[in-house]
Amino acid sequence: MDGAFDLTRQTAGLPRGTVRGTVVSVDDPENRGRVKVIFDDMNPDIPQVYGAGEYSKEREGKEPDKSHWLDVSPAFKGKQPKGMVGKRVNIAVSNGQYQYAVLQDVVYDPQMLAKGKGKDLEMPNNSSMTRLPVYSSGELPPATAENVGCVIIEDGGYDGMQWLSVCLQRSGGYTWVNLMDRLHIHDSQASDSDGDSEGTVNDDTHATT
Repeated sequence: MDGAFDLTRQTAGLPRGTVRGTVVSVDDPENRGRVKVIFDDMNPDIPQVYGAGEYSKEREGKEPDKSHWLDVSPAFKGKQPKGMVGKRVNIAVSNGQYQYAVLQDVVYDPQMLAKGKGKDLEMPNNSSMTRLPVYSSGELPPATAENVGCVIIEDGGYDGMQWLSVCLQRSGGYTWVNLMDRLHIHDSQASDSDGDSEGTVNDDTHATT
């Protein structure tokens, strides 16, 4: 009984399972895809959350505390897209410890948004189905061994269009390979200056197949 009491005392009031927060930064200095968030329990702008009311009184007139850099799963090298800033996210908390929190997916819960209900009410990238992250051309994660197998959508790539891209090893190095669909086949053939109807190749960082 004493052991059970000590365990209860140590864990009482700690977060369990999945919590929610709002992304406030994606500029990970170590390029590990991490983000900073404001946890709902520490955000006075989310008054519906238990505990936020007292926190709001203590922090009145001050900015809410930002988290440390949260790890992300699956891990990758690079930064999350800038469009993640302001999104509401699910966060897994291990053993009730915020320092072991791991970013999960973007959620859509307008009922929890106390302020800024403009763009926040747009349907975000919801992970109830598989949705690939979208990166603007020029902001793709580096093509490296660590990122082999990562699949993304490049927005505004070759011909200003969106491309399904996967990081693969090619010719002794690594590159983001654009996967061609039937519509892109016609577009690339029209742009093929050699007239041999082959897929176009951009530069050392992108290939089309």
